[in-house]
Amino acid sequence: MKLQKKGLLLLLNVILAACAREPLSPTCMLYEYEERLLERVLRNEIGLENTLKDIVKTHAKVEDALQQLEDGTVLIKSTLKAIEEKQTTMESTLHEFMENVMRHVNLTVNTSLSTLENNHEAMVVKSRSLVADVILELTENVTATIQRVENVQEALKAQSIIPTIYFRSRLAYSVNPSSGKDVIFPTVDVNEGHCYNPSTGKFNASVSGMYIFSVQYCCQAGQYSYMTIKHKGNTLQASSCYATNDYHCVTMQAPAKLAIGDQVSVQVGSQGFLLYDYQRYTSFSGTLSHL
Repeated sequence: MKLQKKGLLLLLNVILAACAREPLSPTCMLYEYEERLLERVLRNEIGLENTLKDIVKTHAKVEDALQQLEDGTVLIKSTLKAIEEKQTTMESTLHEFMENVMRHVNLTVNTSLSTLENNHEAMVVKSRSLVADVILELTENVTATIQRVENVQEALKAQSIIPTIYFRSRLAYSVNPSSGKDVIFPTVDVNEGHCYNPSTGKFNASVSGMYIFSVQYCCQAGQYSYMTIKHKGNTLQASSCYATNDYHCVTMQAPAKLAIGDQVSVQVGSQGFLLYDYQRYTSFSGTLSHL
């Protein structure tokens, strides 16, 4: 193409040179017309060539633009696909997360409910055990209380049943015992409980309790008597008698709290003539009052 253009230009220059050396002729005029026509054709061809170049450039640009557009479309499609995949992944992750959360919540709730149920059952069992223990303890306490009450009742009943301890003894003849000696009353009218010993004249307590002792003694005219009731060496009661004429009798009493084995006796003081006859008794008696 370029060689043809160069050849046409060279031919045009030769024709122009020949026409310039010779005067214009019809032939030259024809050549001049053809030259102009050729020049116009060349200019048009050059213009067309430039236009073609521009078209080619534009086409290339359009192709580049289309390629870029296609690449952009591919990129957009790939981006959209990536976004869709990301969205799908996110949705799947979110769904899995929600399932895990719900599973964890359900597990926690079930565990809490199970723990509460177990605690409730344990509390019920413990409460029942405590109630049973309390009932058992109350039953034992009530039983023990009833037993204590029964024991107290038995003790009170036993205490209310006072054993019969009573004695009454007297002289069988008149005596004049020495000072400080126990008076022996050999004749025993009553000796319930067998606590009085007529051989020694002493009362020996077999039961602890409160006792009452009584002594009556008689003195004749002109005689002086001084008598005491003794308990463990201590004087419980004392009295004296002196008769200027006829006979006199004196009675004295003394309560005493005795323990088992305690002894009570009647002793003579500084003097002691004790009279006996069938009308006047010198006697020593005692009885258990209460426990």
